[in-house]
Amino acid sequence: MMEIKADFLRESIAFLHRYMMKSLQKQAEEQGVTIPQARILAEVYSQRSISIKQLSQNLKMTQSTVSDIVERLTTKGFLEKAANPKDKRSVVISLSEPFAEGLNENVSEISNKSLIGVLNLLNPSEQETVEKGMQLLVSAVKEKMEAEGMDQYDFFDVLFFPGENNCGK
Repeated sequence: MMEIKADFLRESIAFLHRYMMKSLQKQAEEQGVTIPQARILAEVYSQRSISIKQLSQNLKMTQSTVSDIVERLTTKGFLEKAANPKDKRSVVISLSEPFAEGLNENVSEISNKSLIGVLNLLNPSEQETVEKGMQLLVSAVKEKMEAEGMDQYDFFDVLFFPGENNCGK
């Protein structure tokens, strides 16, 4: 019985992930950005400034691919490159000031847009049930991670449930 529940949850999470990725892809394409470009922008946004090498490692992409994408995004005015103050032979990548200002204003709206559309298909009671179920599942996962010595903030630094502070370190 538990095996069937685990299969259902795993498949459901995978389905939701695919939906979110497709939705993000659609939103990115509307802005003229590909998914790999959006991944790089998101990583640069989260790190503030980062090297090509670190971007490659974090995103599990080759350095040449990352370098090509960074060049395109720099040309479009989304990213800036500057000499690394710690190592003059390398460069650090950061968001351009105009792009960062616009992004900071819209980041929550962009990331929540697809979920809001889905939640609006549910009545308030169903929405509350979904939220409570997610809170329970995430709490159980965090408990399991703690028991196994895993750092939950590596995974949950972007989650926030009302009444709890799950973000930050």
